[in-house]
Amino acid sequence: MRLADSVTISVPIEQAFDGWAALERSVEHQKPSVERTRLTDGPLRAGTRYRAVDQWPGRMVTFEMEITEYQRPNLIAARWEEPMNGSWTARFIEDGAATRMEFETTIEPTGLMGLLEPLMRPWGRRTLAAGLDSFRRWVEGGNC
Repeated sequence: MRLADSVTISVPIEQAFDGWAALERSVEHQKPSVERTRLTDGPLRAGTRYRAVDQWPGRMVTFEMEITEYQRPNLIAARWEEPMNGSWTARFIEDGAATRMEFETTIEPTGLMGLLEPLMRPWGRRTLAAGLDSFRRWVEGGNC
């Protein structure tokens, strides 16, 4: 399942990027996020790993996520495996004094979850749109 959306954020590109890249703080602006714990030391870069806990329809899900691309302030991407394989990419584009964030995620449900994919798609679209708007409000509110 592939989902994509975008949002314009009324802050400079570096501020928008740094807000998104502060994954430990995603619980402050992403409703499904329950926990993000960094597992690797050193600066944020490709290869940095996180333990994540999310609330998905009907259950709590724990998984590890790895940053696969990190090009401040334009691009950050991650992937995860089990209980569903997936990835996301966030691109940041200067738009005058604002920043346009383009977000794309691919989720590959397995097992029973794979059978439920048609039911999950509307939830995924709503959750993505709400999450990007929540992030926009969080960053514009000066929280990062």
